[in-house]
Amino acid sequence: MKVLIFGTGKSGTTAMVYKVSAGLPHCHAFSGGKPGKYTGNYENAVYKHTYEERKGKSFELYEKHFREFRYDRKIWMARDPRDVLVSRTLYRFHKGLLFNRRQFNAYLEKILQKETDPRAVPLVDICRYAGYFGWPVPAEEVVREETTRYARMRDFVKSLDSSWFVFRYEDMVTGRFEEINRYLGFELKQEAEVPRGSGKDKVVRKKAFGDWRHWFTEEDIRLLKPAYLPYMEAVGYDREDWSLAPEPVIEPRFSSEYVKTLAAKGHANIFKRFYDNLMQRYYRRR
Repeated sequence: MKVLIFGTGKSGTTAMVYKVSAGLPHCHAFSGGKPGKYTGNYENAVYKHTYEERKGKSFELYEKHFREFRYDRKIWMARDPRDVLVSRTLYRFHKGLLFNRRQFNAYLEKILQKETDPRAVPLVDICRYAGYFGWPVPAEEVVREETTRYARMRDFVKSLDSSWFVFRYEDMVTGRFEEINRYLGFELKQEAEVPRGSGKDKVVRKKAFGDWRHWFTEEDIRLLKPAYLPYMEAVGYDREDWSLAPEPVIEPRFSSEYVKTLAAKGHANIFKRFYDNLMQRYYRRR
């Protein structure tokens, strides 16, 4: 059986790989890369792909792949876009700080300000410092990118036929597997987690949902609600629920400490990859 797990970044796709692969005997798990990169005559295999226009991974690319490569089961991983924005923003510098330390310092300062007073700094303001092409970008640019991203995701989800299963991150976290188990024809392993030290475990932060209620402000709601409502409705989220935490709390271990740890690990990996490549060239020449 070939199982596809598809979604946007920070929607639980990596965790889902391990829950699916643990439920299938002799299952090979493949994550990332361009579609079609991993092929073979496997008894069971699970493939994870993520939609990301910035990396050239458009829906057009994947739709072409789906016409050419047959999957026995196809899962779209959905997650509340408000929680995705929090997670994606905090994950921004996971590859290190090689040429953007000034940007990281400005971004971290905003996070530290929000930890001190969550209502004082809109999340959109932190996003302005988390861009890939210049910083700080105008708030309008952040909103435009979110609007475009979720409009395309909404159109894709609305186009899915009955061969797909839309599975929400929140149901994965709470262990609501009855319906997806029936769809798959086998049982997911709820206890299966992203292994520590695997290199993939850096995606794990809180393993919870609803964190956006502490990170969003009224200004964020005003700016982002129109961008998110169509997608939220398409995947079954409550479009009326925009209640913020009455006493918001931003915990450093899940915010500033988390991003500093990610950046440090990413920075170390840059030099490790450089050293490994240097050694490979050296031994090839001997």
